Amino acid sequence: MRKTDRMASTDLSAHAAALQVAARTRTLAGWTLAEGGFAAGPVQRVGVVGAGVMGAGIAAWCAACGHEVVLRDVQPAAVARGRAAATTTYESAVKRGRMTTEAMEAALARLATTTAWDGFETCDVIVEAIIEQVTAKRALFAEIATVARPNALLASNTSALPLEELMPPAVDPGRVVGLHFFNPVARMPLVELILGRGTTRGAAEMALRFTQGLDKSPVICRSSPGFLVTRVLFFYLNAACRLWDEGVSTEVLDAAIREWGWPMGPLRLIDEVGVDVTDFIFGEMAHYFPGRFERSEACARLLTAGLKGRKGGAGAGFYVHAGRDAAPNPAVTEGAKSAGLSPTVIAERLMAVMVDEARRCVAEGVVASADDADFALLSGAGFPAARGGLLFWADRRA
Repeated sequence: MRKTDRMASTDLSAHAAALQVAARTRTLAGWTLAEGGFAAGPVQRVGVVGAGVMGAGIAAWCAACGHEVVLRDVQPAAVARGRAAATTTYESAVKRGRMTTEAMEAALARLATTTAWDGFETCDVIVEAIIEQVTAKRALFAEIATVARPNALLASNTSALPLEELMPPAVDPGRVVGLHFFNPVARMPLVELILGRGTTRGAAEMALRFTQGLDKSPVICRSSPGFLVTRVLFFYLNAACRLWDEGVSTEVLDAAIREWGWPMGPLRLIDEVGVDVTDFIFGEMAHYFPGRFERSEACARLLTAGLKGRKGGAGAGFYVHAGRDAAPNPAVTEGAKSAGLSPTVIAERLMAVMVDEARRCVAEGVVASADDADFALLSGAGFPAARGGLLFWADRRA
């Protein structure tokens, strides 16, 4: 790398670091919210509904940060798995020297589990973290409304669904926010704090204090399909699948994006997320953005062949997985080629899709600024910090 290139990279990385610092002190200045109707208070006790990967991760992190936590799932086996996952997370932190044995034992003592609603009536915050399905979430929030006290903050960990679609009439929208944590919760600094049309200032301020108290860096978003990260990321992943449909091989496509600076190529990322999950979100994006989101059929074809990506450390999708190792799946790459596209052209086409969608999010007021969009994609999607931030990079090269 030339000296001038190294200097430019240092300057861009410094900009990315500055965005991280700014996120730690984020406020609600400039956001128009309903006044009154919700008495915000301190958060001591947290309820989490859904003991899957995200629910267990949120519960474990809240307990580690000093909150009393109750984790609920309707299946005893799911609750047991959730507590076991929390224990594994803590044990890993102890091994890495980031947690003492005493702190681990104290966190586990603060983490209660239930298959009923025991303890939820005293929670200050209740976080829903179940399947990403409108009908299921609406039914759950209706049930939560019967047990939550009037001044409890209600939050959804949805990654893409507008809050307004999740709230039944029984729920006061003034006390509802979205808190979209990223996986793994213990390592990802970003939380998208989602403000619905009816969210009151008191609820938003309580959610912001709670999030920052968890040592997370929130980016504030208006409720809209996909919010910021899911929307921009899945437009990009869909565009990558469309290139694959055109004949660009798995290996060539992912290598081009890694060479550009991303830690992982888009097709490998789809395998990690799950081909089934990705295809579902593609369907949601096509529903919410008709005419603009031209859905690739690549994931649907893989699912028809029984290929869901990496599940439980092994499996197959665009790649064949064995533990942490992966190799392009010959069953789906036969006849693939480069389609005459250089790595530079591939990267520029995909980055152009991301830039366009991120700019739309800023223009629509989904986020307050380009800096907010850049930080969210740096910390939540893995955009290469050496380039400073997606829109920062795009503006400098314009």
